[in-house]
Amino acid sequence: MKRTKTMELSLDELAAEAIRLGRELERAAHAASLGRSSREVGYASRTLRRLAERDPFDPHDDVSLTSLEAIMQADLKSEVRGCERRFVETRYDNLGQHGEVRDCPIYSERGEELLAIQRIFARFMDVRAATLDRIAAERAVTRLLAK
Repeated sequence: MKRTKTMELSLDELAAEAIRLGRELERAAHAASLGRSSREVGYASRTLRRLAERDPFDPHDDVSLTSLEAIMQADLKSEVRGCERRFVETRYDNLGQHGEVRDCPIYSERGEELLAIQRIFARFMDVRAATLDRIAAERAVTRLLAK
């Protein structure tokens, strides 16, 4: 098993980060009118409302957040304005630079905003999951010690 040493946040710090990212996500999504239709915009607003109210840990939100991710991806796909080929370095050794040419989408200005929202969303989901995992671990240890 490979382990990497990272600075670990306390449970309080993880929870606070999830709350902060949830509020940031709601503000960014609202500013960009996330969604391609009024129905999707309304759904995104309702889903993110609880995050704006500093309540990111309700298990009932899991399905809504998954749907929100699908809305984000579809919305982002509609903002592709073209494609360009770029060389991407994959490694560097004594023979020099190695890489591959990839087709990379070019996004509109709104598409760039949506990419930023996607990054906030991914970070929020990671921190939210880490917080919930830490809480589950503490509960499991408490049950184990109570035996």
